[in-house]
Amino acid sequence: MVRWDRRIALLCAVAGLLLLLTTLSFVFVDGGLTQRTTFLLFASVALVIAYGVVDPGAVLELVRTRRARFGSLTVLVGAVVIGILVAVNVIASRGAQAADFTKSGLHTLSPKSVQVIKQVDSDLIVTGFFRPDELGSKRDAQALLDLYTQQSPRVKVRFLDPDQNGAEALSLGVTVAGSVVLQYKGRPPVVLNIASQTEADLTGAILRLESSRAPVVCWASGDGERDLKDTNQVSGYSSVAELLKTSNYKVEDLLLVQQGVPPSCDILALVELGRSLSDNSVKAIKQYLSQGGKLLLGVDPWLDPKVLASVNAVLKPYGAGFDGALIVEPDPSHSAKDDATVPVVYAYGQSPITRNLAGRYVFLPLATPIVSTQTGDTTAVNLASSTDRSYAVAQQRTNLDKRAIDRTGPFVLLQALEQKHPAGKTTRILLSGSSGLAENRTMPPFADGSNPDLLLASLDWLSEQDSLISIGPKPAGAGPLTLSDRDVRINEVLALGVMPLLVIAIGALVFVRRRRRSGVP
Repeated sequence: MVRWDRRIALLCAVAGLLLLLTTLSFVFVDGGLTQRTTFLLFASVALVIAYGVVDPGAVLELVRTRRARFGSLTVLVGAVVIGILVAVNVIASRGAQAADFTKSGLHTLSPKSVQVIKQVDSDLIVTGFFRPDELGSKRDAQALLDLYTQQSPRVKVRFLDPDQNGAEALSLGVTVAGSVVLQYKGRPPVVLNIASQTEADLTGAILRLESSRAPVVCWASGDGERDLKDTNQVSGYSSVAELLKTSNYKVEDLLLVQQGVPPSCDILALVELGRSLSDNSVKAIKQYLSQGGKLLLGVDPWLDPKVLASVNAVLKPYGAGFDGALIVEPDPSHSAKDDATVPVVYAYGQSPITRNLAGRYVFLPLATPIVSTQTGDTTAVNLASSTDRSYAVAQQRTNLDKRAIDRTGPFVLLQALEQKHPAGKTTRILLSGSSGLAENRTMPPFADGSNPDLLLASLDWLSEQDSLISIGPKPAGAGPLTLSDRDVRINEVLALGVMPLLVIAIGALVFVRRRRRSGVP
């Protein structure tokens, strides 16, 4: 037998064995044979067969020669050890157990979330609708949902492609890819868009589903208010109607001038006015508020003085009102692109409403300043303000460049008012200097800001469902390491292929050197 033939045969055997181990590693990772692993399996078997064909005598020596048997046993034991290590790693990677050693518990649920999820007594079906190109967002959602599945076997998670499951997505109220839907006990599902998938959002959604209460939002109409049926992509409010539907709120249309404000209204929503409120309407709203009512009020700049006066008459007992001027925000980092009339806010006052909005931005198109005077029995919290570079244009004009007569900011854009009554009831009012707070152009899929979260948190606060927004955000951790599919595959090859190959190669080198020293060809 020519010595080089034996070396070639030995090389085929080693390569075939190493390739076989690598193939088994990929089979464990992929959960079965794939096109890739099938090809590698055939290649490894072919190399082993080539070893027997090129040097059939070596195969017999493996059985007859003591030295060969010892060497074979060494290789076999090494392969078994590597196989055990691979199996342990695979089993560990598929397990849900984890330890969080961060000081602030960045990778574990808060005690309140754990308490909420432990109370789930029926299957909670969570469906994520992500496209193939949304792999990063899907991983983030999966990582968070895994924390919930660790706490309760009732949590059932699945992921679907919205393009391939369009009918199911629409039936659950999903209109935007990247949404997560929660279903529980046959109740209306709760939908969370891609910007609203924090722990606070998920726990709040579970609380909504567990609660038997569905607050009634009376949406005022008849005086030029925003219409929930308006689908205009800019000024329409149809996105709000969908948000309320998927957040366990009931909506009732209210013709304010004829019906007044029924006591069944948990929240009165008065968003934009086209004409003055009648004296009877003003009186009805005041009476409703004096009995512990809740009001969401949003108006626009440059209103007719009579319209503005009727609105401010409602707010007079609480020391608040609207200025009526238009706020222009020239700071490009605090306004929408190429539109200084759309302030962008990402710094907020301290309130349950804004607790989970830290670092997230909202759009407030065509805003007017909120003015207030301190009153002894009303607590006012400024939730959002413009910058000190902003200015207010009092009278309507086409040229919005700053003039000497324009007042300089900052101006209050959002304000929360609270007044407690001796009988134990509490009046709550949310003032928005922009009726466009939640118009369609500020909501998904037309914008990726946090306007839906701000509106929903405002309604939760108004309806005294503070527990839904009581989980504060966790401090920011270290910057995340984002891996592409290519990066993941490289790590798989290094951990499950190259490292075992390196160990076996070293063993093979030692084996060959010993054969040379002993004079065995």
